[in-house]
Formats: sequence, C-alpha cells, structure tokens
Amino acid sequence: MITRSNKPENQNDLAGSSVHSVIRLVNFIIDTVVWIILFFSIAYIFDRYLVRFNSYLVNYLYSISLGVLLYLAYYSVLEFYFQKTLGKFLTRTNVVHRDGDEITFSTIFKRTISRLIPIDIFYYLFSKKGLHDRLSKTLVIKTNANK
Repeated sequence: MITRSNKPENQNDLAGSSVHSVIRLVNFIIDTVVWIILFFSIAYIFDRYLVRFNSYLVNYLYSISLGVLLYLAYYSVLEFYFQKTLGKFLTRTNVVHRDGDEITFSTIFKRTISRLIPIDIFYYLFSKKGLHDRLSKTLVIKTNANK
C-alpha cells in the first residue's frame, strides 16, 4: 500500500532549506528538460501524423495548449502517484503535506497550477520555499537512500 503521508521529523529534512536550495534548482532543471523533450516529441507526432493547421494563430494556440496540458499532466500525475517527478527521483526528494496529512490529488493539482503563476520562480529570491509550496501547503523533503 502506498502512503502519501510523510511529515518531516526536523527542519534539516526540508529541501527548501538553504542547504538544499541547489537540489530544488536541479529538480527544476531536470523536470524542465524532461517536459521540453515530451513537448517536442508529442508535438512532432501530432504535426507529422495527426494534425496540420494552416493558420499561424491556430498553430500558436495549439502549441500553448499542448504545452500547458503536458505540464499539468507531468507534475500532477507523477507527484500524486509517486510523490516525486523524475528530477526529485534523481535527487532523492519527494513531496509531502506540511502537516503530515495524506496528499490528495487536489493538493497536488493546486501545487501544479501554482507553478504557472509568473512570480513563482522569483519567489525563491525572497523565501526558502516556492510560492507553489506555500499555496498548496506542501514541502519537498530528502528521502532516505534506503527507501
């Protein structure tokens, strides 16, 4: 049985602390690269084999829509089912509810939507946690290597 409840025992476990700020950046870079690869792969398949639009505006709107849908699916599905994305898997971190409660899909979806707020990436300049962490009441913690 998969449990989605893991309250950190002490503040040193938090990946948002200054010690782990680099890990959060690495997570972001890895997940962005994976998302870009997914986007271009699926966009290529759609363009080559399924859908062709003759309008620049329709192509633009299609690209934006596809990108946002893939972004939402990537983060929401992986963080809900596994509590981690590929970046978090490689850096041995995962997402938990800050109160130790079970993580629900609505919590993860709120976290994912919050990432789309333009100031979220700059929030790290003023805080050790991202805006998406605060709004969704989640934390990113280091996991044990033994798990």
